Amino acid sequence: MNPTAIEDHAKLVLLQWMIIIAAAWVFGRLGKKLGQPLAVGEILAGILLGPSALGAIWPADWPVLFPTETQQSLQLLGKLGLILLLFQVGMEFDYGHLRSRSRTVTAVSVTGILVPFLCGLAIGPWLHRNFAPALPQFGFQLFLCIALSISALPIMGRILLEMKLERTAIGAMGVSAAAIDDVTGWILLALATALVSSGFDGWKLLGQVVGVIAFFLVLQKVVGPWLRRVWVQSQQRTQHAGMSASYLTLLLLVLFGCCLISNRLGVFAIFGAFLLGVSLHQQLDLVKAWRDRFSEFVIVAMVPIFFTNTGLNTEIGSLQTGFAWLGCALVLAAAVAGKLGGCFLGARLTGQSNREAGCIAALMNTRALMALVAINIGLDLKLLNRELFTMLVIMALLTTAMTEPLLRWWLPKDLRPKHDAGRGGDGK
Repeated sequence: MNPTAIEDHAKLVLLQWMIIIAAAWVFGRLGKKLGQPLAVGEILAGILLGPSALGAIWPADWPVLFPTETQQSLQLLGKLGLILLLFQVGMEFDYGHLRSRSRTVTAVSVTGILVPFLCGLAIGPWLHRNFAPALPQFGFQLFLCIALSISALPIMGRILLEMKLERTAIGAMGVSAAAIDDVTGWILLALATALVSSGFDGWKLLGQVVGVIAFFLVLQKVVGPWLRRVWVQSQQRTQHAGMSASYLTLLLLVLFGCCLISNRLGVFAIFGAFLLGVSLHQQLDLVKAWRDRFSEFVIVAMVPIFFTNTGLNTEIGSLQTGFAWLGCALVLAAAVAGKLGGCFLGARLTGQSNREAGCIAALMNTRALMALVAINIGLDLKLLNRELFTMLVIMALLTTAMTEPLLRWWLPKDLRPKHDAGRGGDGK
């Protein structure tokens, strides 16, 4: 590519990036005004910029704005954003929640995985037979179950903070159960990725699983403690808070190296970033320094690219028949019945009131970013076609959109005066 062509390509990518950042900011704030998490508006912005809305309104010129020759550049930027985000998510993981063994947390986390899995197993054969008979059935079934079972802990945390519920018993139980479910979901997602990339070869899969486990142990026992020790020494030497350029250089080298190793082991690079973040979560001042330096940039400038790429791959028009929309409704019903219903049942069986169980279940039903990551991995591995991908994206968006309204509806009376006094359901 000659310099002029590179300049033209960069100009178009920068224009697209500007549009993506602006649209995510506007729709994120609009969603907030409508009582929705920022993520719902950001996801909707990506869908509106894609073929489902802008492409339908402006079909002749839409490819000029998002041509195929820049798609790889946007995908690369989105992938880098996911690497940085998943690294931060790993660092933000509070394993204090995992040490909680209350009956409610355990029951909700178990039913929050088991019941959606069973719902996925129930509808999977019908969806495969009617919408994707050419896809490998086992791989499709596995990813469908994972997409229905996963929760979005980062989005849940943002919702609790926005509603000032993070220090309540309901917030603690919801976050604790979601933390356990997310660990389980990421493990299952990594195993599923390894299974598909191994070509369903049992011995190759075993080698990949052993390699991933060994990699995780090395990060936890060697690399993580070494990086934390170097961090403490650098802080003592410089005697000021914040991340130095030298330490940042070291951290980025290790981060990208972990991504390459993860990729070499047959799972996606983002898993390496997540595992490295988990190995550093104990060093709270390091987590804060990273957050202060990169968090806003990643959320404002990088993550919306991932949402937009998801929107560009989402074609609402691909659901052209009433039968296809019936399939979409079935996916949504299974997702809500499995996660909302399963977690409500788990909370009620352990003595929580209707309102408390409803609040916990509404929080656990949040999928947003984590489900979209899983869905995009399924598309990359060719375990989903456009039609099924669109159904699952709609499911992730709607289950996230219903979280705050349900949470406000079910809030117990002692919390309701602080949040929309006078609203509420009939639960006791």
